[in-house]
Amino acid sequence: AKQRVGWAARGAGNFLCELAPKKPLFDPLLSSPCEGGSIVARVTTDDMGNEKAAMPKCSWWQFPTSGPPVIVDGNTLDLSEMKGVPLVALVAQLAARETINDASSNQGYTTAKGPSPWTAKVLEGETELLRLRRPEGLRSTGVWLVATIQKDGSSWKADALDELYPEKRLEAVLML
Repeated sequence: AKQRVGWAARGAGNFLCELAPKKPLFDPLLSSPCEGGSIVARVTTDDMGNEKAAMPKCSWWQFPTSGPPVIVDGNTLDLSEMKGVPLVALVAQLAARETINDASSNQGYTTAKGPSPWTAKVLEGETELLRLRRPEGLRSTGVWLVATIQKDGSSWKADALDELYPEKRLEAVLML
């Protein structure tokens, strides 16, 4: 008996077959050194459609050596301008605070719709520094602490964090 390509036999005979293990659909990149130039964050959701409430927005929390953190909204940050700032955190959250109806009707049955998966990429020029995915998405009252970019001597290092926090607790957590 000839076995099909990509199939592996299990058990006593070849009549029980299953697919051989495949490479995962998403390959994360969790840490990278960077030169210290212009950084771009791209945070997207699988269900970006026309719902502005479901669209992610980014902010950069800059932690100077002295003083409170400085929060800058936007997708880009120039690390060469970060004088006296040894640590920057990338935070993503929902762009609008609208109530989203998570229920849809299907022939008399109501099914709850969960949050869509979110994907984050941090790039320096064409070089991808970080790539991570949050399969369970993000609720409207939460924030995603995506990554930190830390001064490492004369260069910088990007590290993924991938942690969720309630929006009101984020500042207290980041100050630790």
